Amino acid sequence: MIKHLIFFLFLINFFSVIAQEADSSISLEDLLKEVTEAKSEEEKIKTLLDLAEFQYDRNFSASNEIIEEALKLIGNKADSVSLQQLAKAYIVKGVVYRRKAEYPIAIGYYLKAKSIYEKFNDLEHISDVLHNMGMVYRYQKKHKKAIQHYKQSIKIKGSLKDIHGIAAGYNMMGVSYRQTKRIDSAIICYQKAKKMFRSINSLDDIQRVNNNMVAVNLRQKKYEKALLLVKENIKYAKKYKKKYSLCIAYRNASNTYKKTKEYSKALIYIDSSLQIALKERFRELTAKAYLRKSFLQSKMENYKEAYNQYRIFNRHSDSIFNIENIKKVQELELSYRFNQEKREVELLAKEEASKKWLYFILFILTIVSTLIIGILLFRNYKGKERRLQIKLEKEQIQKELLDQKIKVNEDETKRLIADNTMRMEFKQELLNRLKKEILPVVPEEIKQKVNTLTSEIQMQIKTEGKLSDLQNRIIEVNKGFEAKLIELYPSLTKTEREICTLLRLNLSIKEIMVVRNSSLDAVKSTRYRIRKKLKLASKQELESYIQAI
Repeated sequence: MIKHLIFFLFLINFFSVIAQEADSSISLEDLLKEVTEAKSEEEKIKTLLDLAEFQYDRNFSASNEIIEEALKLIGNKADSVSLQQLAKAYIVKGVVYRRKAEYPIAIGYYLKAKSIYEKFNDLEHISDVLHNMGMVYRYQKKHKKAIQHYKQSIKIKGSLKDIHGIAAGYNMMGVSYRQTKRIDSAIICYQKAKKMFRSINSLDDIQRVNNNMVAVNLRQKKYEKALLLVKENIKYAKKYKKKYSLCIAYRNASNTYKKTKEYSKALIYIDSSLQIALKERFRELTAKAYLRKSFLQSKMENYKEAYNQYRIFNRHSDSIFNIENIKKVQELELSYRFNQEKREVELLAKEEASKKWLYFILFILTIVSTLIIGILLFRNYKGKERRLQIKLEKEQIQKELLDQKIKVNEDETKRLIADNTMRMEFKQELLNRLKKEILPVVPEEIKQKVNTLTSEIQMQIKTEGKLSDLQNRIIEVNKGFEAKLIELYPSLTKTEREICTLLRLNLSIKEIMVVRNSSLDAVKSTRYRIRKKLKLASKQELESYIQAI
């Protein structure tokens, strides 16, 4: 802990001068304070990572030292938070080695970070890694591969609605388009990037786009516009102590004066760029600076110096762009792909094993479910069969009771018919005696009254004869009709059912009065009750409805 404290105090003293002119959004002083005041190791690692990320554009060597300290604190921890902090540390290390032009090491760190983020399905950081890998391929002049990585990153950033990430992708993609002489595509990318950076007020990134636009203006021979951008970029980089940006800005200034053939001015600016590149160990920018100096010296006819500068350039260039480094990058890519495929095969094997168990469990569940359903269906069938049998038994009993009632009614009807027939025979005999014995011997004045009486008796005999015939018809009609009435309309009384039977024979109300020996009001009242229980509409005829049953 004492060692760490000494290290942090050293950093505070080392950066105290430039802390006063830090970025407006976040300052070095604030970050250093957060590091010293961190209450836990996890919080301290986080602040160190933020500090390293902040510093690699300002003080390159300090950034590397800070990230090494963070890596020591992370150690071999394997929890999710520590792994994600480790991945972020790898990204910062990748940036450090990329700017040192040690591309195989940079790619190695990026692939390590990507593997960790893929475990957590962290799309945001996966897209960051793809962006950084695209920059490495761009430096290696593998622009097709670089553009593919930028596009993948932009696609993920788009799904996450990360405006800053999308804009950064377009900015870097513009560089690859420019370096492959697709200027129109480059300009479109830069314009999109600048518009997005302005929408979120990101001054640093707007300045980066301006740096890239300088090269476009030079290619289009817009030297004055390029020079204005260069001066603005130098001023901004100096103000915020951005050494990498300042190194690029000086190089762009040299490019501009080279195009206008002001070689002495171009030499001054490339010297300034070289001094920063050497101090911060920006190997690629160092190599490019020596090449530029060689070119300018030759233009100024200092051929010996031009030759010396070119030899130095060759030494630096060979260490960066040698076949061995390209092989190392390819080996890392192949190793990463192999590990990814191995992981996928292992996951697939585990998935297949899980599926087998799942299929087995589903098979067992299906068999059990089928047995349960079969038992339930069998029990349901047996239950239905039993209920149907009970219902049939009840209906049989009801039918037997109904048959008994009908038989009793038929017997009663036959008895009534027999009584009525005897009465008719008695009346007929009485009428015959009146005609034969009484009528001949009665005086003339009484004879008329006797004739009237015999006529009435004759009519009564005739009516009762009709009633006897009616009773026979009732017996015929009533077979099964009353049973159906009881089934359909159980609320009907016995009297109402008898009236229904008479209506079925199409008898008038008066005829029903005679048969029932009832008054007109009683018959009408019964008809009204029947209509109500049968729920007939006002326009529907009762007789027609009953005859249709």
